[in-house]
Amino acid sequence: MSVPPLSILLVEADRDTREDRCADLEERGCVVTPAATPAEGLEAIVLGRFDVVVSDLLRRSRGGLWLWREATALRPELRRRFVFCGSGPVFDRDEVLEQESFLITPVSPATLWRAVLLAVHGPQLQNHRSSSA
Repeated sequence: MSVPPLSILLVEADRDTREDRCADLEERGCVVTPAATPAEGLEAIVLGRFDVVVSDLLRRSRGGLWLWREATALRPELRRRFVFCGSGPVFDRDEVLEQESFLITPVSPATLWRAVLLAVHGPQLQNHRSSSA
């Protein structure tokens, strides 16, 4: 029996970055739904199910942290399933980034992929990597 592909919501304001990340994740066998804004991302979450949400971390109102709060209120199963990408310090760390992954941009495709796998498989992946080293 084959494993179903990962379903990923990718929220990224920069079109080129969004297209590049979508292409890389699709090459890895994922089904990717792109969104240009957190509001579009929330609409996609209302309409569908995702294994992981990859989001830029916009600091203005209705940014990535807003998306996390709204999405996890609607779908609690998305807690620990967000991978945030940002270029600077996050001042609103509270509960969000204690639970979720945060990558400093620029992010290589391999680094993003590892973060996606960790979001899906969590400690099992870490334990597998430690025991196989």
